[in-house]
Amino acid sequence: MMTPASYRRIAVPSQPDPTESYGPKPTVLLATNDIEIRENIAQLLQIFPLKTVWAKGMEEVRSVVSRESVAVCLCGFWLVDGTYRDVVRHLKLQRVEIPAVIVCAPACPHEYSEYLAALKIKAFDFICHPYLKTDMERILRSAIEAHNGSELATLPLPVPSIPIPGVSGLRRAS
Repeated sequence: MMTPASYRRIAVPSQPDPTESYGPKPTVLLATNDIEIRENIAQLLQIFPLKTVWAKGMEEVRSVVSRESVAVCLCGFWLVDGTYRDVVRHLKLQRVEIPAVIVCAPACPHEYSEYLAALKIKAFDFICHPYLKTDMERILRSAIEAHNGSELATLPLPVPSIPIPGVSGLRRAS
């Protein structure tokens, strides 16, 4: 009979990261100076296999777009020195293939008119607060696939086991 002291330690190999075999993570540019939007979206994006870069002004947006391979840009309404319209215009002039998704702030009084304005300037999509995981997943998948046919659609996306503040499972009544 073996005693506990005579048990051999067996090295258990660590599980590989399932996203590593797909290459580098797609980069998401989050362009907003609104701290609440930034925190809510950044926390929601943590559950996706993405790299997130934050820019609070147009100068930072230009810098990130020039040095990073950005797959999608999430834009709040306001930046320090511009608006989402300036970001979309810059992306269309410099890098047509980067989809811009406009992120609506909580309790936005001009939500519908801004949605129409965003579509008019050829933004890829528009997402309103509360930011739902399912909506964000759908938008990110379609935007990144439209960008470059990324493998994001085949990556396993974890479901958070704890509620995410600012992210609700309930849809706003229309």
